Amino acid sequence: MPSPSRHLHVPLLLAALLSCGESNFEPVAPRAIEPPDIYSTWWEEVESCIGTQAPFDRIRWYQAEQLVNRDEGTDHLGAWLAPHSIYMRTDALLFRPAVKHEMVHDLLQRRDHETLFFEACAGL
Repeated sequence: MPSPSRHLHVPLLLAALLSCGESNFEPVAPRAIEPPDIYSTWWEEVESCIGTQAPFDRIRWYQAEQLVNRDEGTDHLGAWLAPHSIYMRTDALLFRPAVKHEMVHDLLQRRDHETLFFEACAGL
C-alpha cells in the first residue's frame, strides 16, 4: 500500500485532521478491525510523550473507505469518538502521524486541538 504522505501536502493533511474529533462525521463502508501490531508501539510512544497511561485495548478500531464531515463535506484521515472508538480511513491505516493524532484524542479524552500534544506527540 503506498504511503498517503506521498500524495498529501501538509496544509491538506492538517485540514483533514482538524475535525477528527467531531461527532458530525459519517464513515463510508466502516468495519471493525484488529489494530495492526505497530499501533501498540505507537500507543506507548504517545503515552510517554503525554506523560499518562491508559489501556491500549480499551480502544475499538474501525476502518472506512471515507470519513466525511457531513456539515462541511470534507474527508478526513481519522476520527475519534468518545469514549474509545477510533476510525481510520483505509488508505491511512499505517500513516503514523494520523493514527497517533487519534491516539492523542483518546488519551486526553478531548475533541478539541487546544494543546501542543498533537504537534509534539503526533508530529502535526
